[in-house]
Amino acid sequence: MRGFVGPFVLLSVLVAGPSLTVAQESKIAGPDPSLTPEQVARIQVEALGRNDEPYPDKGIEITWNFASLGNKKVTGPLRRFKRMVHDPVYEPMVNHRGAQYENVRIEGDKAKLDVILLSKEGRFVGYQFTLSRQKGGPCDGCWMTDAVARFHVTVH
Repeated sequence: MRGFVGPFVLLSVLVAGPSLTVAQESKIAGPDPSLTPEQVARIQVEALGRNDEPYPDKGIEITWNFASLGNKKVTGPLRRFKRMVHDPVYEPMVNHRGAQYENVRIEGDKAKLDVILLSKEGRFVGYQFTLSRQKGGPCDGCWMTDAVARFHVTVH
């Protein structure tokens, strides 16, 4: 969906609602081998959409829980990660109004998917999530986020 996005179609998809209920998400505060790459991205994005519930930056903490070890080495510790998410590149993810998930690509233990967000300011912003299935350690078999890169979305 990079490039042209029909605003009326996209808006109707964005406001359709999350795939997991708040109750389901609250039970999934960290990695689990039963979650798909899309579910992992949805948990993170939806937590960021309610970032300050039940306390400030809870959504960022949930997102941190799903960051791979390699990701954490680059973006951590948590205090630094919180500052990074509040920087202009990632700030549109915080308390956004809706999200659309698309272009899920899984090849072996690697996955990518695109997320188009409607920011709290009413702008469409795209992010590509790169995930990998972890091997060994306490998160063995879990999909975790290695990187999130912003891309430009044009709405006509």
